[in-house]
Amino acid sequence: MILAESRKLRLAGFTLLYVAQGIPIGLFTVALPAWIVQRGAGASDVGALVALTGLPWAFKLISGPFMDRFTFLAMGRRRPWVIATQIGLVLSLAALLLVGEPTEDLWTLIVVGIVVNSFAAFQDVAVDGLAIDILPADERGRANALMAFGQVAGMAGFGALSGWLLSTHGLATTSIVATLLVSLILVFSIVVRERSGERLMPWGPGEASPRRVKSTPSFLSIFRNLLKALLLPMSLVLIGVELISRISAGIYVSILPILAVNELGFSASDYASFFGMTGAAAAAVGILFGPLIDRFGAVKLLKIAVVCMFVLNVTFALSKPLWTETAYVVFMLMAAQLLSQAFFVCVIAVFMGICWVRVSATQFTIYMSLANLSRSAGSGISAMLTPHLGIDGMLYVMAGCFLTAGGLLTFFDEERQAADLARLDTTD
Repeated sequence: MILAESRKLRLAGFTLLYVAQGIPIGLFTVALPAWIVQRGAGASDVGALVALTGLPWAFKLISGPFMDRFTFLAMGRRRPWVIATQIGLVLSLAALLLVGEPTEDLWTLIVVGIVVNSFAAFQDVAVDGLAIDILPADERGRANALMAFGQVAGMAGFGALSGWLLSTHGLATTSIVATLLVSLILVFSIVVRERSGERLMPWGPGEASPRRVKSTPSFLSIFRNLLKALLLPMSLVLIGVELISRISAGIYVSILPILAVNELGFSASDYASFFGMTGAAAAAVGILFGPLIDRFGAVKLLKIAVVCMFVLNVTFALSKPLWTETAYVVFMLMAAQLLSQAFFVCVIAVFMGICWVRVSATQFTIYMSLANLSRSAGSGISAMLTPHLGIDGMLYVMAGCFLTAGGLLTFFDEERQAADLARLDTTD
């Protein structure tokens, strides 16, 4: 089975690989926190578990330069890293068997969780690099929609399953089930090749594809090439679009609980269930955006999504008298979730298209890290401004973010970016 030669295999494979990333996220952010509370853990214990086990996702960009620097091309540029990180994920999930009573052995659970999420985050970088290398341009939209769905499915699905397993069978059984599920996905990574003629395993027959660059880059050349790629004009334009638009995402997650509790009368548990269900539904519907992106182009649909987000936020702010109608507010929030998913899938596809293959793992990871940083900034802005502007005022701020992002997006030129990347290939 060869990824480069089968569209169905590529789409199924990347969906599975993202399911593997969602499994530990669901376990450590959904199921385990609730389970240790039931067993007597306090708020500080839960906070420490969630915050510390989530740290590896903030520092995953560290792995990018190593994946660009060290390769075993006979097995493919990215596949060895995918296999290695998945083996680490399997072993670290199995290590949960070493954890005793979680309320008495909390720090062992946290340390194992940090290791688990480190391998999951590093696999994310490796898989994204593989996607950039192997996906044709006209397939990235569909693939990104399925990848986003895969992660949500893994997170929500295993979050629910592990919640039941923990309550009825305990941590040991949950560890075994998680290990087996990721092991099955590891088998897929082992039995497929990136391109024809490459080795399945290091000791088997095969050789590097002639399309591969045979020289091994130094860290200095990686960082030099990375700066060249990041500072291309169209790269800077898209960074600006992403930074500004993601501020609105940070504001959204900050004002949504206030809106749900104060305006709709939701309880905390009702809000959590609502947010999870609408997010999962948006991810499922988001699969439909993939073929549209491949047909009409990610940039064109991204522009449409930005305009729709602007209109939605202005409309929602102007219709404040209708906020007492639960059905109307729920409809608007679901529309916001769906448009957010469309924006996410489109912008990921565009970012993949502007990466330079020589440093794609690091370059793409930096784009995603900057997006997360901007989202955190948006939450901070919301904390400062919401008490003064109110929720409707913050909706206008979000609309302003999308208006500005849309203005920047008019300067983005795919053909110029492709020409600049070709120039880098010929002059370096």
